[in-house]
Amino acid sequence: MTSVIDPNAVPVEENTVDIDSAKLDAARSKWAVEAGLPSATDPAGDGVGLLEPEAEQEPPTILERDEAARRAEQRAGLLVQKVSGRYRSPIAGFQLELRVDVDGNNPLGKLSGDYYTISGGVTSYFGSWTVDATTISATPTQIIIRGTARQTWSTTFTVATVIIPRTTILQPPAPATLRWSTPSGATGATYVCGHESAAFRTVALEQDIEAGVPSFTSYNTGSLPSGGPARVLSTAGAYLEAGIQILGTGRDNIIATPANHVWNNASLHHAMETHFSRFRDVPQFQVWLLHAMRHSFGTGLRGIMFDQQGPQRQGCASFYQAISAPTAQNLREQLYVNVHELGHCFNLFHSFHKESMSPPLPNRLGSLSWMNYPRNYQPGGSAPGGEAAFWGAFPFQFDRLELAHLRHGFRNDVIMGGNPFGTGAAMENNQSSANGEPTSTSLRLDVTAVPSHPMLGTPVVLEIQLTSQSEQQVHTSEQLHPKFGVVTVLIDRPRGDRFVHRPSVTACAEPELVPVHAGDNVAVSAYIGYDAVVGQVFEDPGTYHVQAVYATPDGSEVVSRRQTIRIGAPRTREEDDVAELLLTNDVGMVFTLKGTDSEYLAAGTEALETLLEKHPKNPNAVYADFALGTNAAREFTRVAPDGTVEVRPRDMERAEKHLSAVISASKGDKGIDDLTVLDVMSRLATGYRIEGDTAAANQTREDAVKFARSKHVPAHIVDGLKK
Repeated sequence: MTSVIDPNAVPVEENTVDIDSAKLDAARSKWAVEAGLPSATDPAGDGVGLLEPEAEQEPPTILERDEAARRAEQRAGLLVQKVSGRYRSPIAGFQLELRVDVDGNNPLGKLSGDYYTISGGVTSYFGSWTVDATTISATPTQIIIRGTARQTWSTTFTVATVIIPRTTILQPPAPATLRWSTPSGATGATYVCGHESAAFRTVALEQDIEAGVPSFTSYNTGSLPSGGPARVLSTAGAYLEAGIQILGTGRDNIIATPANHVWNNASLHHAMETHFSRFRDVPQFQVWLLHAMRHSFGTGLRGIMFDQQGPQRQGCASFYQAISAPTAQNLREQLYVNVHELGHCFNLFHSFHKESMSPPLPNRLGSLSWMNYPRNYQPGGSAPGGEAAFWGAFPFQFDRLELAHLRHGFRNDVIMGGNPFGTGAAMENNQSSANGEPTSTSLRLDVTAVPSHPMLGTPVVLEIQLTSQSEQQVHTSEQLHPKFGVVTVLIDRPRGDRFVHRPSVTACAEPELVPVHAGDNVAVSAYIGYDAVVGQVFEDPGTYHVQAVYATPDGSEVVSRRQTIRIGAPRTREEDDVAELLLTNDVGMVFTLKGTDSEYLAAGTEALETLLEKHPKNPNAVYADFALGTNAAREFTRVAPDGTVEVRPRDMERAEKHLSAVISASKGDKGIDDLTVLDVMSRLATGYRIEGDTAAANQTREDAVKFARSKHVPAHIVDGLKK
């Protein structure tokens, strides 16, 4: 068996830069003399050479390190450069990108790095390492940083020692030398890395702006009461403060959509796919941000990110409909939304949703971070929370754990196109959700799978219902959908894995609360058959268990009982053919988007058309009618690579053909779930109204109200249909 070469070990042939300690000390001394500083071997300044900390010494605090640095600067008579930033070794077998984080803006006292191999002009990623806790020794001539690393591969050489000579602000930054060793002292590889940037990472940002959307440039944080110093911040400036350099690509486009254009998820997904089809489909620090005006969800939606199987976290969109006027409050909101949405592309979760990360961390409702919702801010104790309290104390920055992720997270956990948005079953340690028992609060959460006994291939929809047992405020029914992050769904599969369901569309909306009384219900239905991480969820016959957790406005959790779903195996040739048509990732994404015109998902759309053509009487044909009809009932926007726009109008004739079949098949106990039927009828009524057929619109809405009452759906849904 071929052994894996360890880049931390003693160099093998030409795999690393091999410099012995004597040559290294001589090189550093020569560099120091040329730079006009005391050398390590001839410390003419104050008689202090290389400082090797004794084992019993306590690591100096950041304040002590800063004081030592200040004393050294005073003795030298010149300001000394900060050493934090990014360094890179020469191309020689392994290339190391080294990140040093011990001084400068918000130093975390960490080291990290990524290894690459280069062969035939092709650069390949090997692995990452991070030192979470360091011991730092500062002298007038150099800084020595030590710590034990964790890596993405197995190695015994885990102790990192980085030595960086000190330079004044008038001199170029010095190289950093990294030497690996084992805990027992055996010496490993040595890398000499030249200084590359004061930023820890650099990201290319391409922005497209919809016509009519204000072009956000910056916001003065002193314009309104806030925490932290007043300064003028742009989106790139906010990330630069975090140590991340964002550079424009110079390829920004104006997207000339028609007046009053409204985006939907299918059109946005197609725009993202079109954008990234021009680039290599590989992980890269490159991200796309679309500045748009309106979304079909309404004015409460602020941003959206797509995270499907394949490309991960590569693009997002911000919506300006409610924040377009040039007021100080809106400029503040525009800055917040853009930084927040890009944060998701870096794989940052909401502050109130950290338990769902992998590995999980406690939720941080009191975090004054770009990733918190102002309305969700709860500092704890008797301190006031909510929107006003958040903005009044917000310093316009990420919290320290988020900074650690951005600067030092393993490369594939951070890079766009890398690992999915929060992989793994992050809530496994939540006792209430693990034992299947619901929590006892003033709310009850129920989940019901529809259909109750699906066959293999049947799209599984989860009805999520929240019942109040007292007078209080809860999220609206729309925001109970898992894509908004308020409700988390956990799934156990018969193959033995357990995971948190990751919707392929992640939406950020202004939290909208509604008052409820004892006995009131708030409900929504959500398709959970396709997942951004695992793809098709219910792809095996057998017994599945599903459970949901609702994060209440005050930060507590409500856990549902476990719902059992038994997926039946195909019993006929037709059932087997239908399952094969439906169990593809393209079909799963088409169902997620409720249909699409996109050529990138053409195989999924063609599978649904084939199902209707060959098996029109199969029970699953209703789902094909639903996706094709819903897509026809709305416009579809196609954005070309050069930014030109083509809008396909509604096709109400085609929509009526498919959606009428859905309604007819679902009047009894069969067909799709009741809430989705009402959504279908509402879409038809809206389409008729927009096309000028008022009579058909009114009749369809009346039929929807009658259907809702016959199915005993929650009163708020009936009231919404009347409006």
